[in-house]
Amino acid sequence: MTNNINQRSPVADRAIDRDATRANVIVLYNYYKTWKPEEYQDALRLLNVMVDGLRELGHRVKTVEFWKDVRPALVGFDPNEWVIFQWCEGIEDEIGGDARICAELDELGFAYTGNSPTTLKLSVEKGKVKKVLDRWHIPTPPGREFANADEAIEWTHWPAIIKPVSQHCSAGVNRDAVVHDLAALKARIAYVNQEFKEAALVEKFIDGREINVGVWGNGRPRVLPLREIDFTSIVDPLHRMVTWDSKWVPDSQDWNTQPVISNVQVSDDLRAKIEAVVLKTYRVFECRDYARVDLRVDKHNNEPYVIDVNPNPDITYDGGFAGGAAAAGYSYAEAVSNIIGMAVTRRNRRNALANSLRKIRQEAPVPVLA
Repeated sequence: MTNNINQRSPVADRAIDRDATRANVIVLYNYYKTWKPEEYQDALRLLNVMVDGLRELGHRVKTVEFWKDVRPALVGFDPNEWVIFQWCEGIEDEIGGDARICAELDELGFAYTGNSPTTLKLSVEKGKVKKVLDRWHIPTPPGREFANADEAIEWTHWPAIIKPVSQHCSAGVNRDAVVHDLAALKARIAYVNQEFKEAALVEKFIDGREINVGVWGNGRPRVLPLREIDFTSIVDPLHRMVTWDSKWVPDSQDWNTQPVISNVQVSDDLRAKIEAVVLKTYRVFECRDYARVDLRVDKHNNEPYVIDVNPNPDITYDGGFAGGAAAAGYSYAEAVSNIIGMAVTRRNRRNALANSLRKIRQEAPVPVLA
């Protein structure tokens, strides 16, 4: 991504909601008490990049910080005057905490960016995600959830990759996560059960390319340009996957070995397949505003398979979603403002409907009792 985070890409596929820049915006974010001081400072740095960009576009912006309880943090803000940029990707020690926060925002009457509590909660449960993909005939690797190792007695799809069923950010995924036989499969399931205190999702490991695709919009969502993980520096094809270490451990062997390719080279036929699969996934999971879909492309048949549905993806300026938006011609601030515009539209429609119903009730004739 360009060093100038607000520099505009030359691509012309852009549609900025200028009215949205007049919106009053709360950037709502949370912190973890287990963060180191430098981690907290880095979070504030990323926050300030977003806030400064929105203010330059004309937004009135307030920042609101919380740990686990969002209600006290929003006291004094009128939901009819403020929309929320929902920047909570997870809550400390709480699986699916972002879904709970959004449910509370609904109860408080705020319009906020991003997906509904229902979609967020579903996306955390990888076993259910797999069933939904299968039900709607969306291509995904064969897989199933195992509560314990003793259940794994008839698995036949090799090699296999094992993940914790409700973790995110590649937790539990390392080079030992891919196995070749039943004994290793059972051992890895047992490891996940013990380490994460939850079931394991087992899938056929797709040997091939990994591509992630951002999608945004409502009604007629649009696919952002493809982004690919570059695995060429990793010799073993069964180690070519996004691991926890590659994201979070600077002194690991996976760190800095997986750059992102922003100019993805695929055939027109494969691009059309990927985009069709991604849009169908977005709609099936009832995503709104923005999301990201991750896929593997099998090197043997060149077919794309969905491996993850992320309705609450990283939205930092140097993250994948912002990179896709930049390739589509949006500066970081414009991309965030465009998402805010979707929440503004939702709030305005809600208020217009409420006003219409109120007017109808006021104009309705009073029944005369006999």
